[in-house]
Amino acid sequence: MKEIGYVKAVLGDANSGIPVTRRTLIEHMDSGDFTYRTRKGDEFQMNREEVESLAGLCTEMEKIRLRLPIIISTDKDSWKVEGTVEASVVSKMLNKKSYRADFLRFYNPHLAELRRKYPTTVAIAFIP
Repeated sequence: MKEIGYVKAVLGDANSGIPVTRRTLIEHMDSGDFTYRTRKGDEFQMNREEVESLAGLCTEMEKIRLRLPIIISTDKDSWKVEGTVEASVVSKMLNKKSYRADFLRFYNPHLAELRRKYPTTVAIAFIP
């Protein structure tokens, strides 16, 4: 039982930077406010140029539906993004084909590329 509590505490700490709520890309662009509140209670500022770069990749419908930051989560031995809009946009970000409309799996080199190009608009969630 102690191990379960320890794992929950570690994962809770690792996920403390995940947003409490997320607004759409178009809401961020229209308001000029590129911040979100984390689970820890901090306010996090996304880089305006990154958001604008994402907007350049998106269709008008994706701009309306894409919520920022984009959440990337752990998978068995890889990383994943779920959701039709999210999978479509991340597939464009990585120039990688998605084989399912609502799911994209990728590996460490792709994650490194995402974090290098979009360090403030992509958040990592650790899920057991």
